[in-house]
Amino acid sequence: MSQTPEWLANVDRQARRLRNRFGPRWVIGVSGGSDSVGLLRTLHRVAPRLGLTLSVAHLDHGTRGEAGRDDGQFVAGLAESLGLPFDLGGWSPERPAHFEADARRARYAWLVEIARSRGASVVAVGHTRDDQAETILHRIVRGTGPRGLAGIPKARPLDDGVTLVRPLLAVGHDDIRGFLTDLGQPWRDDASNLDTTRTRSRIRHDLLPEIARAFNPAIVDALTRLARLTRAAVDSLDHHVAAILREAIRPSSPGDFAIDRQALASHPPFLRAEVLRVLWRTAGWPEAGMDTARWRRLAAHVVGPEGIHDAGAGVRLAVEVDLVKLSRRMDLPVNLPPLSVALELPGQVDWLGGRIEATIMTAVDRLPAPSTEWIDLDRLTPPLRIEPPRDGDRFDPLGLLGKTTPLADFFRGRHVARPDRHLIPIVKDATGIIWVVGHRIAHRVRMTEGTQRVVRLRWVAADEGQL
Repeated sequence: MSQTPEWLANVDRQARRLRNRFGPRWVIGVSGGSDSVGLLRTLHRVAPRLGLTLSVAHLDHGTRGEAGRDDGQFVAGLAESLGLPFDLGGWSPERPAHFEADARRARYAWLVEIARSRGASVVAVGHTRDDQAETILHRIVRGTGPRGLAGIPKARPLDDGVTLVRPLLAVGHDDIRGFLTDLGQPWRDDASNLDTTRTRSRIRHDLLPEIARAFNPAIVDALTRLARLTRAAVDSLDHHVAAILREAIRPSSPGDFAIDRQALASHPPFLRAEVLRVLWRTAGWPEAGMDTARWRRLAAHVVGPEGIHDAGAGVRLAVEVDLVKLSRRMDLPVNLPPLSVALELPGQVDWLGGRIEATIMTAVDRLPAPSTEWIDLDRLTPPLRIEPPRDGDRFDPLGLLGKTTPLADFFRGRHVARPDRHLIPIVKDATGIIWVVGHRIAHRVRMTEGTQRVVRLRWVAADEGQL
């Protein structure tokens, strides 16, 4: 190349800032596609100047057979040619309707493991400006709020001590391909990216091009600009919320929060909800069931009658004359989970904050539903029971090919605060854990092509239907 393109100089500066902030040892996730190969070649180019120590990791998602194995060999060869260490992993998808979400979780969980084994504090992936645009449009289609419109962040924590970074987020897909072509560097095209039965692929290949053709040829730039502006607005909102908290927060017991009711009630519902959300996140309480409707409901309680309300996830909201309090419910003996409860098939069991239902069905009856999992009845070893987590429990999460992990490590990877873990029901059979409710089923009870009889496991919150 005759001169360094401006985007490459920007990536150099971005990588320097990320290195100074998060550390010099990086694992690069490389699929073999042009974006991730471009990331690898770009970082390899700047690594000596920035003092980066790099390694390469590739996870086979188990959907492309020989082509997927060839991808792994290609990435291994590329890493060897650059003199970089290489790690190869495998994953097995078992829920076609949830493939994209399950694959993303499995990929990042595996990359965290690799980072820890390599002593790295950074995992770098090759998301580009085009990925940012697709993400924004995807969230608009599904329905999102301001934080969703802020798009993909340049950096975010993956786990304690491991940060995910995206140095190419402001770079176009075509720029990267041009860079690789000038280098004479090949890449692998994944044919499954053309599968328009997947939502992301339909947005990439159908919706975005149609918008560009019929409405705005610069739609990618428009969406990424929207993300930048919204990110700035969200950052401003966070500063505003912090100012409200400085004014409204009152002394409370460790781990709990007390807010001046009048000061909080003087703000509109959206800001009240954001204040409660920030406190919740500060405490590290689980957010999986906390959707927009539930935050809105909690915000409404602030200006409602005095009383105690179930906020979800084992947390209570107490509205008093002068204060609004958020606290864990684990200190209330009436709310301690039972030691063990039998779960009949079919049947249901009440549990702290809701109930667990088990229904026997045929495989063809299966329909997607929130807080619901399907398992193979013939892979179970009855009887079933529900218990709180136990010291020493191990678990083989779906998709990790039967590899077990301590349940405590699984919770840590899912960012479940230690004080909240005992509130999560665990469904077991005679062999061990089959469902960590609200999180993952066990790999061994997954459905396969040969599944004939299905058990639908469903969590129903105590206040479901009231939001």
